[in-house]
Amino acid sequence: MTEDKFTVGIVGGAGKMGQCFRKFFERQGHEVIISDKSSEQDKFKDHTVRFIHSNVELANICDIIVISVPMDVTMDVIREVAPHVRKESLLMDLTSLKSNEVNVMLESSQCEVIGAHPVFGPTVSNFRKQVMVLCPGRGEKWMPIIRDMVESEGALVKVVTPDEHDYFMSVVQGLTHFSSISLCNALSNLNIDIEDSMKLSSPIYRLRMGTLGRILFQDPELYADIELRNPKIKEIIREYKKSVDKLAGIIEDNDRQGFIDFFKEAASGLGDYPKHAQEESDKIIDMISKSDEFA
Repeated sequence: MTEDKFTVGIVGGAGKMGQCFRKFFERQGHEVIISDKSSEQDKFKDHTVRFIHSNVELANICDIIVISVPMDVTMDVIREVAPHVRKESLLMDLTSLKSNEVNVMLESSQCEVIGAHPVFGPTVSNFRKQVMVLCPGRGEKWMPIIRDMVESEGALVKVVTPDEHDYFMSVVQGLTHFSSISLCNALSNLNIDIEDSMKLSSPIYRLRMGTLGRILFQDPELYADIELRNPKIKEIIREYKKSVDKLAGIIEDNDRQGFIDFFKEAASGLGDYPKHAQEESDKIIDMISKSDEFA
């Protein structure tokens, strides 16, 4: 934890992720001021949080400015706030995309810039073992300070370029969400009763459905932005569809050897990871098996 104390301004600080980072910075001992839509101020009538209506005023008085707003308004908010951030201060955002966002922060400001992506939801109580991606934009003062804060809570910090981030997110988020939502849509169209299917399921099926259910319990507008705003996802999905069509054709033709070859090719592309995944999932299965909920 850094010994210096800063004033942190969170634009969109009344939102779930904004509140998550408000608590984080407060745990670090820093003063936090938030701005948000005037309708959100009622949330803080009985709280000690300092609330400001003006994003520009917030930018003028804070050492660190954090943009934590929905993706569809992020660019507009950056352009509004960035010119007013002091040159010695830091401007950073928390969106799931980085290339365009970091570029706009750089073009619209003279301060130091970091693109940040917390690869976790806002309900975590701390950052222990959570992944935080940091994308350097401009300057050398603030990166080690932010990294030290995040790592002090046990987070796993990964530093990559904005373009690298967006490419990997097209897989980590884009492809996995695409396949998960498609699978759930197919189950719905097939009128599968999930509760009944659980009675005949393995722990792996329960684990898979738990992951799917968790995704479908989230905000669809957020997931729409993640899927539609990353231009790299379209290419990834086209490749995925090729694999799906090829495997479907193999099954349609009852091509046993073709299936075996396809399976082996898929496994070989993952290197040593399948062995690690087997060991890791065995531990999770053991935990599920011991749970009364799944008795």
